[in-house]
Amino acid sequence: MKKSYSSLNILQKRLSGVIDSKGLFGFLISNRKYLTISMPYYDYIRAKIFIEDLRDNYKEEIPYQFDIAVLLHMLYDDFLTQVKKGAKNEQIANYLLAGKRRYFQKKPQQKRVMKPITQYIFEFETIEEEDDVKAEEDKTAYIELRMRESEVLRGEVLAHDLLCFTKGVEISVEEMITIVYLDFIQNVKSEGNSLKVQKSILSHLKRY
Repeated sequence: MKKSYSSLNILQKRLSGVIDSKGLFGFLISNRKYLTISMPYYDYIRAKIFIEDLRDNYKEEIPYQFDIAVLLHMLYDDFLTQVKKGAKNEQIANYLLAGKRRYFQKKPQQKRVMKPITQYIFEFETIEEEDDVKAEEDKTAYIELRMRESEVLRGEVLAHDLLCFTKGVEISVEEMITIVYLDFIQNVKSEGNSLKVQKSILSHLKRY
């Protein structure tokens, strides 16, 4: 197996016998890893507004260090908790595949062009082409996420386990985190800042 399921490629390194031996201090430092998560800039702004609303509603109950990186980590942690509690791999695969299609695949633009049939007769034909010109709202935000190595490895192992259900389509840990987050923020956009969602985040923060 030579597949890489995150930019850190921890699973492949373990299987290849690459193990760091840096002593206790080196272990404590190296045990924390960084992943870069990308998302549409609007969804980044929407999360900042959501967090500001939480602070306005719950004041000192929201830790000072709570930001979008912590929110991403919390959502990923919840996702892994469901996996550990026995969620079916086929269902997880279907969920992630749908998310990958929804958030990562470019949607071709349809365009009608005139196609000559004879020298004097033309007909309209619809063609699809990818739009490479990014609109202002398509700007991308990048968030650096600090995680334990074991959390990244757990996601990589899950991604490998899911291959038999995804028909060979690979899903990285970064994509998992982004899909879970974007689903959450889509719910916020459609349902608003429901008290149920806010209290759920608050309850998780107390255990975080």
